[in-house]
Amino acid sequence: MQTRKQEYRQFLNDNFKGLKLRKPLFYNWHFALRFNLQEGRTNTDEYFKEATRRATTIFESAFDNSDKIFLVFMDFKYRRRKIRLSNFLFNQVDNLEKSEICFSKEMNLYEPSSKFDIRNIAIIKATADRINYKMVLKAICHSDFPLREPRLDQKGAFTEKEIYFINIDKKIILNMYDDRGLDLISADKKNLRQIYKDHEEWLLDYDREQINSQFK
Repeated sequence: MQTRKQEYRQFLNDNFKGLKLRKPLFYNWHFALRFNLQEGRTNTDEYFKEATRRATTIFESAFDNSDKIFLVFMDFKYRRRKIRLSNFLFNQVDNLEKSEICFSKEMNLYEPSSKFDIRNIAIIKATADRINYKMVLKAICHSDFPLREPRLDQKGAFTEKEIYFINIDKKIILNMYDDRGLDLISADKKNLRQIYKDHEEWLLDYDREQINSQFK
């Protein structure tokens, strides 16, 4: 019987062969969408409300409540710091048991020759309806604004954390990298077509031509 880590790696190898799960997803895969979440003046309540609304709308276009998900949490390893069971993300998963979490490490994800490029990884498998994704997306939106809450880390701290929602059933990966934008990739272009049609106005203008060429 496969362990959770083996199951996760097998899924990526079967459906996203050669992909390194890292930012920016949009430039690392051939079937991809990149959305602009920004509207209005930065660091206002209205700005964050709109960014979170767009991210939530896109998430709900890509994930149904019954979809099985790998929720992947990456945290830059600083000295002996580990991912604590009391962290914000784990508290957003209903009735999460310690046995449901697989811990591992990823070396040289961004800097191939650096001995300091180490990520602590936590992998959770759950259905989408167990995850308070709205609160998670809101916290990601506040990543670069240490006085705003909720946060993925403690108030006032800046840390390198990444969250990936992997839809096992639809073979879609979502990464909201911060308040500015969100990437979606899929093993099959057809799984992105309706999302592209429904939210075309939110595509990031810088990458719009490249995205349009995939679907038109």
